[in-house]
Amino acid sequence: MRGRAWKNVAPDALARVRELLIRRGGTADKDLRNPFEAWRVRIDTAVFTGYTTGTIYCNGGPVPELEFIYRSVSEIVGDA
Repeated sequence: MRGRAWKNVAPDALARVRELLIRRGGTADKDLRNPFEAWRVRIDTAVFTGYTTGTIYCNGGPVPELEFIYRSVSEIVGDA
């Protein structure tokens, strides 16, 4: 599945998306690579990154449940 980005995400929604990803089996990275990264969560080969600027980006990948996760993220951020 292709990558996806969500923009203008409120800070509380950023936190809720991170919690959702961890509940869905994601693993939070401890080391962040960019000063604008708030968090990074990996689910198999897909990497979701939340930025302090209000953007969430996922690189995509062959993860079977990725479409469902994309829909869930969109619902949280109000982009459904």
